[in-house]
Amino acid sequence: MKKLKSCVLPLIFIFIAAAGLASSGDWEQLSDITENMNLIRQIQVSGAENIVPTPVKAAKRLVCIDPGHPSPFSGGDTVQHGTTEFHINWVVALKLQQVLKSKGVEVMMTKSVESQNIDNRVRAIMINEAAEEFLKNNPGGTAVTVHLHCDSSPQNGFTIYYPDQKGKYSGVSGDEPDIGTIGPDEKIQKTSKILADAVHAAMASKLKGKLKDLGVKGDSRTLVGSPGHQGALTFSIFSKIPTATIEMVVLNNPGDAKFIKTEAGQQLMAEAIAGGLLGK
Repeated sequence: MKKLKSCVLPLIFIFIAAAGLASSGDWEQLSDITENMNLIRQIQVSGAENIVPTPVKAAKRLVCIDPGHPSPFSGGDTVQHGTTEFHINWVVALKLQQVLKSKGVEVMMTKSVESQNIDNRVRAIMINEAAEEFLKNNPGGTAVTVHLHCDSSPQNGFTIYYPDQKGKYSGVSGDEPDIGTIGPDEKIQKTSKILADAVHAAMASKLKGKLKDLGVKGDSRTLVGSPGHQGALTFSIFSKIPTATIEMVVLNNPGDAKFIKTEAGQQLMAEAIAGGLLGK
């Protein structure tokens, strides 16, 4: 796709639970998190031992993993340095799934096979439905989603994107369902920023010396989300839970490609992303 301190408990789910993700009824709505953002900063600086509420500790967790491409918008199948984006997205997703499951986290995958072609709008709807079902069955639980991609640009390194504004869905051919849908709401934007920051912190730590850190950016900095286009990525527009898009490497860069093509590089990437989700 183009363009902490260590704590005993999984911080990203503390963050999202503190933000007030409902578990039933109007499940997609999040409470005002202005005060909780100060709490989050306190957790990052001083640790969570004395301020984490007991219900959060026992909360069940769902991570929805979306291995990007192929989709009607882009196949992600251009061969770059001996591999393709959709292949790298898939193999890292499988490793991330394994790491999270080993820590007791429930995982939903948007694809069942590597070459499965799914529209980005459909991916978001699938995630929303899985999260709704999970939260209804697990009161007090939390759910987030990460979309795995590889960039293509003159730069090199990893970047995390989140919806920093509302977008308007324009579709691919212009006649898809839900053309004109506007989203996500401000509460999803805020909690998605929290998610992006947590993932970025872990990736910056674990990947230091391996990949360049290009930071956290809004969807408005992407081609699809830029002015004159949608204003946000498609899966962000439709998302009802916190969402972050991870551009793991710049695949047309020889050094980045060399790293992510190796088993060790893929495993380290999965562990880095999981670290952001688990708070380690």
